[in-house]
Amino acid sequence: MSARCELVESRAVNVEPTPTTADAVRRENEALIFLHLPKCGGTTLNRIIEWEYPPLRIFSIDPSFFRWSHRRVSRWPRERLAKMRVFKGHMPFGLHERLPQPATYITFLREPVERVISEYYFALHYRLHPQYRRMQSLSLEDYALKTPHHNLQTKLLAGRGNYPDFLAGDCDEETVALAKDNLARHFSFAGLTERFDEGLAVLKLIFGWDIAQYASFNVTRIRPRKETVPAPVQAAIAERNRHDVALYEHVAASYEKMLARFGERVRTELDAIHSAKALGPFASASFLVASAIRKAICRIHSAT
Repeated sequence: MSARCELVESRAVNVEPTPTTADAVRRENEALIFLHLPKCGGTTLNRIIEWEYPPLRIFSIDPSFFRWSHRRVSRWPRERLAKMRVFKGHMPFGLHERLPQPATYITFLREPVERVISEYYFALHYRLHPQYRRMQSLSLEDYALKTPHHNLQTKLLAGRGNYPDFLAGDCDEETVALAKDNLARHFSFAGLTERFDEGLAVLKLIFGWDIAQYASFNVTRIRPRKETVPAPVQAAIAERNRHDVALYEHVAASYEKMLARFGERVRTELDAIHSAKALGPFASASFLVASAIRKAICRIHSAT
């Protein structure tokens, strides 16, 4: 390990997502950057964010053309960037360096083998996915071993924006250390997809969100459970994404300590989250339609 890697690692030893002194108060002068890691529950959080902030002050990275969209917003003039309250989508860490206003990040990480399984089966069955045709000739194990898009969580959190394809490229221990350091220095919250509702409760406390209604979006339903995937395939996926495994375990290890800082307030807000999800048929349909409209407004505004 290089000296630089050791230095970064030493700074990141006690990484944990910590609340700020602006707990439960909207930070009017601070931009929120949601770094959406693929297949980590981010689509659902995107729809929630679109209810919590004015749609015309949100920049949404296009989910299909995210490389183009990220390059585009990176070239916006500072005057336009300053008008935005939220930037969200698939992008590498580092957008805050372009902003004239202060900014903080949030994200959710997912157990890496689960994430890859979800990613593969989503692309396999979703006909509009850019890799749909390619997936028809690949098994789960083939995909995991052949794709250059391994260790995505580590690469994006480390800030691999210098590559034409920032999901590709190499990943090593220094990349992991850099990702940990970024989490420690720049993130108000790093949650776990497996404890998503609990994470939403913490986000309510940090940012003063309402989350009056809530539904899950873009869930990969046609996929096997992890425990039914052969153990050798799981092991191959874990080895190929070993740096994501290390980063995920690092964040998970400090998660309980982060929750403890909020005490019983997390339980109170979690109960409110569960109530927000308990929508009847008519309320659910109305919410989905209204969410689609807000999403469209954000997308159109972001593309113009």
